[in-house]
This record gives sequence, structure tokens and C-alpha cells, in this order.
Amino acid sequence: MAVDFLSMSSEERAQFVKALGQPQFRVKQIEEWLFNRAVLDYSEMTNLPLTLRQQLVDTGVPLVASSLRAQHSSPTAVKFALELSDSQLVEAVVMFYHHGVSLCVSSQVGCKMGCGFCTSGQGGFKRNLTSYEMTAQLLFANNLLRGRDQKVTHVVMMGMGEPLDNYDETVTFLRAVISPQIGISPRRITVSTCGLVPQMERLALEGLPVTISVSLHAPNDAIREQLMPVSKRYAYNQILEAMHLYQQQTGRRATIEYTLIKGVNDSEKHAVELASKIKGSGFHVNLIPVNPMDGGTWERPTLQRIRRFQAVLVAADINATIRREIGAEISGSCGQLRRSLADKR
Repeated sequence: MAVDFLSMSSEERAQFVKALGQPQFRVKQIEEWLFNRAVLDYSEMTNLPLTLRQQLVDTGVPLVASSLRAQHSSPTAVKFALELSDSQLVEAVVMFYHHGVSLCVSSQVGCKMGCGFCTSGQGGFKRNLTSYEMTAQLLFANNLLRGRDQKVTHVVMMGMGEPLDNYDETVTFLRAVISPQIGISPRRITVSTCGLVPQMERLALEGLPVTISVSLHAPNDAIREQLMPVSKRYAYNQILEAMHLYQQQTGRRATIEYTLIKGVNDSEKHAVELASKIKGSGFHVNLIPVNPMDGGTWERPTLQRIRRFQAVLVAADINATIRREIGAEISGSCGQLRRSLADKR
């Protein structure tokens, strides 16, 4: 993969600038433009001498090797696809809320997990993303937001891929996001997982008090195995135990993601069974009507049925919300934009 300024270590950046015959304080100036102002073009760095800006352009070393391939916008969201240095495609979504601007980040090109209701893995798994390719998504998002005079305030790792299957790069990315250079609070970061128990236990001990969000999607092992092949590796109770451990070690409440699929996992009986297993746990439940997929047969329940499911949980003193849907008009679900671009190729 091509080397860019973003992917360099601090020492490599210092050597890069020194080779141009420039003082070391120029490194900090460039980093300020890149990380705090999301400027992705050397020529826009107005506090650098014109001669240096031209030198930087002439080196052919980009600030970020990724390039913007497509952008779809709506009043509530902006979805964009990046082409990486090896021509792979990855996508991210900016979502606008009353509490701030949230970025949904991808951690892999494709996915290995094979969840039946998810588009991310339909094109197969290609490779893991590096930590700086994840950071690039944040920088491109902030670059797109410059015209709105806004910046990303929250990060959710719920895009393409399973973040904890790319554990080391994900943790490196998280540390970069909370570093003074970018400065997003760990309390504003959520990491999603389909329930990789050993990695959940490791993350609990990393000293990173981010929120963990577990894709459960069923009230028992039998139904979960129909929806998620990974269920054959880790039992339902193991996942719940790992969630309890995470809460104890980090002081952060764990969230359950539960996709409601008509006739599969959405009955009041299913809600009662789920409630019996998590009552008193402190977990938050996020209810998500399934997104229709090309070639898919699963349907979303009616709103009345969704609210009945929610009511059962609330009656058991479980905090349960129905996810606000954002980005449907721009193919907001994970993998949809990448797949459409790949089809055009």
C-alpha cells in the first residue's frame, strides 16, 4: 500500500520534513492542519511558506492515500466511499443528531462473520483495514463537514466488518481518536461486535472506557445460530458473561443490538425470554427493524409489533429504545454503497 503522511510514524514524519531541509516545527504545523482542521491538500496550508507547500506537493507523498470515490447526501446523513491505495473500497456514514455529529466507521473490507441480514459480507472478506485507514475515514468526514462548520463529535464502529476481528488495528485506532491530536472522548465512542468473547474480555482490560455494543439479535442460541454463524463458536451465556465483565471493568454500560425480523425473533414470547436473561443486568437494548436487502427474504415487523416487543422489556425495567432510522434514502446500511460501486466496476 502507498505510504502517506497519515500512515507515517512521528519519527518518519520528522525525517520526511528534515529531508526537505525544513525545521521540525513544520511537522506540528502540518499535523495541525491534517488532524484538527481536516485539510487534505498541502496547498491549502496557508501558514507554510509557498516554497515548502510546493516542495510537499512535488514529493508526491499525499497527506492521505485514500481518495473520495462517491458521496451521497440527505438532510440527516452523508454516506461516502473511499478508494484505498490498493483500489479496495470502504464506506463510512456521517449522521446528524441533536447531540452532535456521529461517524460510523468501517474496520474491514467486507466481513467474515456471514450474518444473514447484513450486506457487508455479501461480497466476501477482502482484508483488514489499518488503523490509519480507519483514521482516514474520520479525516475525510471532517473534511466534508468543513462547509457546515462542523466536526465529528461521536464515533461508532458499526460500519463494514467486525472491529474485534481486527483487534490490534482497532485498538490502535481508538487510541488515536482519543489522543490530543483528535481529542474525542472515549465516552463518545462505541465499538460494535457480534460477540467475539476473548476479544471482548481483552478490550475490557485495555483502559479504554468506550461503550461496547453487542449484536445479539435473538433471545436464545437456537435462533441466534440461524441468523449468525459465529454463534456456533460462543454460546449465548458466554457472551452475556463477557458483557457483565466489560461493565465491571470499565464502568461503561453495555448495549445489546437486536434486529427485529418478522416471524423470526419478534414475538412477545421472544421478548419475555430475552427479558428473563438480562433483567437486572443494566444492559441497554437497541431495537432495530431489519433493513430489506436485495435478494433477501426477511421482512421488518409492523411498528405496532415492534412497540409491543419494546413494552415487554420496559415492563421488566430494561432500558429499551427503537433506533432512529437515518440514511435509508442514501443506502445507509453497511456495505450497500460499496456493493453498488463494485457492481458498476
